[in-house]
Formats: sequence, structure tokens, C-alpha cells
Amino acid sequence: MSKRIIVTHQNSDLDALASLVGAHTLYGPDAVCLRPGHISNHVKRYLSLHKDQLELGRPDDVAPDEVSEVVVVDVRKASRLREFEEHLAAAERVTVWDHHPASDDDIPADELHIEPTGACATLLCEALQQGDIELGESVATLMLMGIYADTGRLSFESTTARDVDAAACLLRCGARLPVVNRFLQDQFSVDQQKLLAEMMFSTEEVEVNGADIVLATGRSDDYVKGVAGVVEHILNMGGHEAVFGIVEFDGGRRVEIIGRSQVPYVQVGSLLERLGGGGHDGAGGASAKQTSLEDVVEDFKRLLSEATINPTRVRDLMSSPIETLDREMTLREAADRLDRWNVTGAPVVEGDALDGILSRRDIEGARESARLDLPVSSHMSHEVVTIESGESLEDALELMTEYDIGRLPVLDDGRLVGIITRTDVLKNLYEGS
Repeated sequence: MSKRIIVTHQNSDLDALASLVGAHTLYGPDAVCLRPGHISNHVKRYLSLHKDQLELGRPDDVAPDEVSEVVVVDVRKASRLREFEEHLAAAERVTVWDHHPASDDDIPADELHIEPTGACATLLCEALQQGDIELGESVATLMLMGIYADTGRLSFESTTARDVDAAACLLRCGARLPVVNRFLQDQFSVDQQKLLAEMMFSTEEVEVNGADIVLATGRSDDYVKGVAGVVEHILNMGGHEAVFGIVEFDGGRRVEIIGRSQVPYVQVGSLLERLGGGGHDGAGGASAKQTSLEDVVEDFKRLLSEATINPTRVRDLMSSPIETLDREMTLREAADRLDRWNVTGAPVVEGDALDGILSRRDIEGARESARLDLPVSSHMSHEVVTIESGESLEDALELMTEYDIGRLPVLDDGRLVGIITRTDVLKNLYEGS
């Protein structure tokens, strides 16, 4: 059966991934998305949480002789498509969507969609608009992320009005800016880089009712523009719930406080209003004159200790009670139970103790090697990452991202009391952010 495949360049960035997913939405579910082996760190971080939502194969998943059409996005240079050389050579038709200038290395194509926009995702967004194709919020969020990444949040000189229009369209489709900001990083001037290094060295974690809030302090003889971007970078890089940067300028004649939060329970604007500043829930600022950095830090810590901060806990979203598997049952029996429960994995217990965890991927591996009659213990994961029910949802997200796992058994005093999944976190991330 002939197939249409959608591909992009090696070391894929966020715009490439967004274009890949946007093209898949445009061409329909029969098209197959293939990502290259090398992807950027930004994309790795995004996929660590969203991989189950995206249908992304690898070049070897589709044989070249099965390909009828190759749709190429965010690239047309042959040197950046070497993993798909055979697919391109065998295809009856090649279609290209790209926003980069032409070169001598461009692949031959039967259909070209080439426009000098700031991001390739903009072109796909326009095509989806013209086709009156509805976008879900996760796709809209990823495509906005791609546009923001390639245009410096619509600030680079390459940004066009079409990029701005596309961004507005995606926001109307439900794109979530808190999620976009989570996965983006900024580029800084020399002065910002120096300030960033000092602030990173001086970070201090302050726990307020279980919420981990970071204070990052710094000094500069001269005023540095763009401190807010530095604070956002610290927030995104560390995966913190909230970061407050406190910076002294001009030898103590001025101290600025810049706050950024990616959780609803740390309301930056309300906090900083009490210091004469303001803002909204996710961002805000305040300033003080003729005072020292140390005095402002002390005042702010006192303010935090008096604030009402109630983070979402794992217990608030976990599933409980939960279905479990016995280590001695066969993998075939376990597969039937996962199907019946409509879940992608379950904890494995021995008596009352957590012994491991089994996923559908483990079962599929056994199925391919005709080993479904073996016990669950033969294919389950023995080293299980767990979390306490009183931990924050951000802690659960950090563990899932760090270990690239889709579910966390929840323990209280060593006793299994529930489970929280990637789906639970994603639902809260998009609906509650």
C-alpha cells in the first residue's frame, strides 16, 4: 500500500516539530510523520512529556518502496535530509513547505509552498485556516511554540505580519501561553549573560506550604535592560514553580524585583502589589529606591511567609483506588486486564508491596518475541520511580520529564495509595495553567 510520509530536517527544532504536526493535521491521519534520529534539546524536552500524543515514527518505519509522496517541512536542502534520501528518490511526488531562502543544494520538488515568513509553522497555520480545519489546543500550542521559537517571540527582524496573524489565530484556537513559555529559552546580551551567571550562582529556594519558590539575586553598576528575560530563563531552565529576581543597580540607589510564575497558586502581581508594584498572576514587578539588596530580600521573604500559597498536590489528581497486577500472572492475562481497564500501564504488586510496573510497551515487546505466556515479573520495570501523595504536581512533572516515564505510583509511608499519569498532568497543565 502506497503511503504519504511527512519529514523534516535533522537536529529538528521546535519550528520543525510544529510544522511536522501541522502538516499531519492538514493532510489527515493517513499520512505518516517520520522524525529524524537527531533532534534538538528543546524538542527532546517537549517530547518527553507529549510523545504519547504525537504519532511520530522513525525513517526505518516506512520502507522507501512503500512511499508514494514525501511532504518535506521546514527544509529543502538535500544535505539536511540524508536520512530520507531513499524515500525521496523512490517517491512519485515531492511537496515542500519551507520559509528558508533557496540554495544550490535544494531537492527537486513537484509542488512548492515557499514564503519568506519568520517560521514554517506560519505557512501551515495559514493552510489550515484556508481549509477550515479545526485545531486542538495542544496542536495550536505546539505551532505557536514553533513560531515563537523561530521569531524570538515575534521580535526578530525576520518576523512578518503573517507570523503575527498566525500567532493570533493559534491563540484563538486555544494555544496555551504558559505551556509555550515553559519550553522556550531566550538569547541574551553580554550584560544579561553576566547578570544571569551571577543570579544563577546566588539562587536560594524558599519553601512556602510545599511550593518551591526561587529567589535569585544580583548586582550591577549599570542598569541592565531585559532583566525580565533573565528571570524567565531561570524559571524555564530550572523548572521552578516561581522565580523572583531581585537585582540592585547603581550601587544601591535602585533595586528591582521581577517575578515570574508558571503555576496558578503563586500570584505574582498580588504579591508585588504589597511592595508598591503590580502585574498579573504570572508576571509582575516592583522597585525600591535608596535601599540595599539585603533589606529588600529580607522584606520579600517576610512577605512570602505571610502569603497564601496552596499548590495542587499529587493527591488532588491521582487515581485511587487503582487496579494492580500480580507478578506471577502471565503477560497475556496482564494485556487483557490493561485492555479491560483502558489504561496504558499498571503497578505490579507482591502482597501489599509495590514490586514493579508494567506498560503496554513492555507487553508489545513480549508479544513480538512470542513470550506472552511468561510471568509479568519477566518484563516489568523493577526500578520504579514513585512519589508521595503530598508532593506538588510540579514535582510529579519534574520526575516524569527527568526519567521519561508516563506514570508514577503514589505512596504514603511506603504503602501504594494511587497512581498519577502523564495524562493527568497534561490535563491539568492545559486546563489548569
